[in-house]
Amino acid sequence: MPSRRRLLAALGSGAVAGLAGCSGSNSGGSDTVDCHTSAVSHGDGDVLDGGAMARVDGEDVRLVVPLSVDAVREQNVAVLEVYDDVGAEGYIIPVSPNDADLMANKPGVSEGQLYYEQYLGERPFHGRYTVAARNGDDEVVDTVTVQFNCFPEVEDE
Repeated sequence: MPSRRRLLAALGSGAVAGLAGCSGSNSGGSDTVDCHTSAVSHGDGDVLDGGAMARVDGEDVRLVVPLSVDAVREQNVAVLEVYDDVGAEGYIIPVSPNDADLMANKPGVSEGQLYYEQYLGERPFHGRYTVAARNGDDEVVDTVTVQFNCFPEVEDE
């Protein structure tokens, strides 16, 4: 029988598709054994309907952004820009539908899905970030803002 920690981690990984309550309300969220992520706001587009969430890999905290290959193609998404809570640009993540071929063998990625991760720091780590999807014409086509708390290692009970 799997441990409680592994079961919770698996459930958290499975929640990626519906992450962070991206219906535009701030009531949704995603919990793992180490992090809690909730949506603060969502733009009018549909590129970031998969939301964004913080997750832990060992001691590293990463921001995870799943995207639909079709949405990336249809909206001509070229980059994801990640801003911190004071609006300073922190990261630029190049995006391409061609990345799907490389991601096909990555754990947790469904067919037709792109799965981008950005290292943020070591836990404990807490923050609020806005992800903006920009197309090839440098126009913002969608945004999502999430806040999260990733705690020091949680011990099994």
